[in-house]
Amino acid sequence: MTSVFNSARKRDSPLSRKLRSILDKSGLRSQVSQIPDLDQLDVFEKDLPAALDKLRPEPPKLGDPRPASVREHGGAWVPMDDSPHMQPSTRYFIAVQIEGDHQLLTCWPDATDEDLDPVDAEVQEESKDWPESWGSVERDRLKAAEETWQLSTANFPGEDEVWALYTFFDLTPDQEASAGAGGSIDLQAQFYERREVAVRIVNQIAIQTARFFDEEVPQLFKDLIEGRRRTLTHRAAVLKTLRFPNEWVLPVPQLETKPAATEASPVQDIGLSSHSSGAPTEIRVDMRARLAPASFEDVQRVIRVWADALERHPAAYHDLDEDRVSDLLAATLNATLPGANREVYSRGGKSDIFIKADTLAEGLGPAKVFICESKWARSNKWVQDAVDPQLFGYLTAHDTSAVLLLLMDQKNFKRTVEARHDALRAIPGHVSEQMGTSDWPIFSYENEGRRVDLCVATVHLPKKLASKATPSA
Repeated sequence: MTSVFNSARKRDSPLSRKLRSILDKSGLRSQVSQIPDLDQLDVFEKDLPAALDKLRPEPPKLGDPRPASVREHGGAWVPMDDSPHMQPSTRYFIAVQIEGDHQLLTCWPDATDEDLDPVDAEVQEESKDWPESWGSVERDRLKAAEETWQLSTANFPGEDEVWALYTFFDLTPDQEASAGAGGSIDLQAQFYERREVAVRIVNQIAIQTARFFDEEVPQLFKDLIEGRRRTLTHRAAVLKTLRFPNEWVLPVPQLETKPAATEASPVQDIGLSSHSSGAPTEIRVDMRARLAPASFEDVQRVIRVWADALERHPAAYHDLDEDRVSDLLAATLNATLPGANREVYSRGGKSDIFIKADTLAEGLGPAKVFICESKWARSNKWVQDAVDPQLFGYLTAHDTSAVLLLLMDQKNFKRTVEARHDALRAIPGHVSEQMGTSDWPIFSYENEGRRVDLCVATVHLPKKLASKATPSA
């Protein structure tokens, strides 16, 4: 049997936690953030009331009582009058059938306006003044108070198994004699007094459950759906602006390979020559791949068009973090490659976009020949860290083309760009810079024997200033 309505339940099993658990296990709340478009959001909102109705538990109610069982000598031991000796008591159980969800009875209604006390509150308060070493009498009394109501299944002859609340009365032989017809002990009156306390608690469980599903949950989903609708509306606006003319459709990026200056890395057999001596001479050349300069220029031009579209609608991007910006850019880059049967531009790490050599040409290793890192340029240190150690840490090729996409919401765009450029020049390994094809500078770095050509793409997304009301004349 499970004890209910007592101090332990009030402390450890609040009903609000149980109701939230029912909602969380359904997965409905997490589904909102995964809805990909406005049409599916409308369908979710339309179907939500029916889904919540299925989720709502039926509030419990107390049915009719009936005698359940009698356990002779099964109650607490009770002191005998005018004697140091103890005598056993007989325990009389009464069962009250439960209608509705019995599991809610294991919780305490913690969001109610009614002042409710646990069934053992009085004895718990008295126990604070008991001696430190309790005797069996005090222990049995406290245990009986805690177990005033217990939840269990009921099996009555000829009936199906049901859930019921049990309560009990312990009677000594003398008390049994006084509890019969015409006696001084009215067990039925005591039971109904005890039942009235339980009914108050059960009613508050039903009220809190109804309030949760009628008021709190609808408001919760209203806020979640409105927030998701704002996000998807902004996203739809973003995608609407990303329309490219045919001349911006790119060929699949190409690799450029060249022999390495040393033989420090794995080699590739390219042929055998026969000499007059008859001894074959093996020629071994290390082939290193890099993104072809023309392909890197194509990438810069597409990102420039994409960035110009962002700058025309800055309000649509203020709430996007770096990952979401990278997702949009990766989708745009892949969309400019018709006929590609796989994603050339992949997403990985925190916010980077990359191309691996083996994606473009079979037989080459998985070295990253192109990397794009997105970063809100809120400080010089953030920008420096985005290059070293973050971008440098991605390097697996000897020659890598890269784009550092700096998103800037500062009011003074020009001054911020100059400050970020100075910070990039201060990174160890900076060797030169030149203007790229899209009016963004290309910074060149040497890092642990590898060369990186870094296009620094700056995008201005200023926040809209709050308008000030003009006083009337």
